[in-house]
Amino acid sequence: MKRAIRRFVSTLHGPKKYIFFIVLALVCIVSICLGIYTQFFYKYSDTDPLMLGINIGSQKTAEEIDILKANFNNLFNNSIIINSENVRVDRLENSKELVYGVYNLVNEDENYYSVNAQIPILNINTDTAKAINSEIKTEYYDKANSIMRRTEGHTVYTVTYAAFVNQDILSIVIKSSLKEQNKSEKVTIKTYCYSLPEDTILSINDVLESSEILSVKGITLEDIQNIINEDVKKAYNNAKIIAENYGTLYERDLNSGIYKIENTSNFFLTQDGYIYIVYAYGNNDYTNEMDIIIF
Repeated sequence: MKRAIRRFVSTLHGPKKYIFFIVLALVCIVSICLGIYTQFFYKYSDTDPLMLGINIGSQKTAEEIDILKANFNNLFNNSIIINSENVRVDRLENSKELVYGVYNLVNEDENYYSVNAQIPILNINTDTAKAINSEIKTEYYDKANSIMRRTEGHTVYTVTYAAFVNQDILSIVIKSSLKEQNKSEKVTIKTYCYSLPEDTILSINDVLESSEILSVKGITLEDIQNIINEDVKKAYNNAKIIAENYGTLYERDLNSGIYKIENTSNFFLTQDGYIYIVYAYGNNDYTNEMDIIIF
């Protein structure tokens, strides 16, 4: 290799030789500058070392995944985390974040209700974003207002959210908790994955294909399905053990079609490149039970 380079350089004469060494010097300078920038200034260098524009995340151990699951509720801090150097959209309010709490309802009547609802809005001036905002308002704002008009029983209602931008994908996840009189607590999770440049709501297959998570992490759809099956079965067995000692808990139907990857609708992508699939059984029943799959 060295001899080949020497032979090539020896064939250069006059201006060509100077041009070669100038170009070589510039390449070295650019490489050094990129290395310094990546090491000390690029804020996503840990999980995007090649600066491809998406935070793919390093593979975590089973113990680390369990920690993420245990800290799931800590995600809901009513803010947005952006992993993108350039987010360009037509905003409804230029001075506001891409996602922010437009309705902050905090009200209490000691006899009838306690409401603390931080309800988000997509600060994006498109028809799709406005349709999402309308849906969010109907589901959470209208619900909170109806509770604050109650004059019987006692209801506690909370709403919190989290939002993430990874590359050009905006993910929003909204959590609500409803406790009505003597009923069991009902915890719901609703998610949206939205393509900023395409102005479309993404399916899980869209996200997997567009972010190249499958190829980068070296997993397949079959692998993901196996992760879902194993995690849900583990939760099912744990629930049975707990029920034997402490009473009846929510029992999962392991044969249900909701656990098929192609039927997955409740998912979101965090800023560190991990996909969360959430089976929140409170979306349909009065329960706070949920299974969280992370990969």
